[in-house]
Amino acid sequence: MKALRIFPFVYMFVFIAATSTFCVPADFWFEKANTFYEQQNYDSAEIFYKKVELAGIRNSAVFYNLGNTYFRQKKAGLAILYFEKAHKLAPNDQDIIANIRFARSAIVDRILEPQQSFVEAIFKYLHNVLGLQTQLWLLLILLVILSAFFITGMYASAGVRLWIIYLSCIVFIAASSCGISAGIKIYTNENARYAVLITVSEDAKNQPNGNKVLFTAHEGTKFRIRKQMGEWSLVSLPTGVSGWVQTSSLGII
Repeated sequence: MKALRIFPFVYMFVFIAATSTFCVPADFWFEKANTFYEQQNYDSAEIFYKKVELAGIRNSAVFYNLGNTYFRQKKAGLAILYFEKAHKLAPNDQDIIANIRFARSAIVDRILEPQQSFVEAIFKYLHNVLGLQTQLWLLLILLVILSAFFITGMYASAGVRLWIIYLSCIVFIAASSCGISAGIKIYTNENARYAVLITVSEDAKNQPNGNKVLFTAHEGTKFRIRKQMGEWSLVSLPTGVSGWVQTSSLGII
């Protein structure tokens, strides 16, 4: 289990400015929560981290620390939920990934993710290395460069125009890749929803209020939400097995 992330007071204002969502007294709550955590007063640390979250802060460091706090209180489901929330905001952070793996090793249901080939792993890394906002800015810059190449090519000599065509092809490929990756992220953010089971166990039924139990999941299991109907959600495991569980038993990532 990787350690808590502490932001020294000297850097706190930089941190606040970077997130652009921190407001007084959220920075004070964050420091207070860190202090309680260091004192192993995890109940109080949880209260102050939750205050930061309820203030509208969506920051990977806050979620990461809250996940650690829940793990110390032996609340595996909530710990994994907040590690997953942190991972969603910082998908390439190795500390977060390590903590998710460690927390999952302590739960009952250890469902293996589908194996990825080397090429798939490379594409996934490149897809996640930049955030969506950064990708959109990069895409805009690449499109501006393409436009500049097009205009320059109209007035350039034949030799220079050939080089411009080569460079334009490279920039076009980069822009296309960036655009496809950004499009996938936007689609996923809008349509794909995931959750973690935060109750001790839950029977997945064949239908809402159904009598047939398809499988039983335990605290910390991660699902993809396929559909919601009233107080029930149709969820699926990475293996593809699906069933209906009560929405109240889920923590939405």
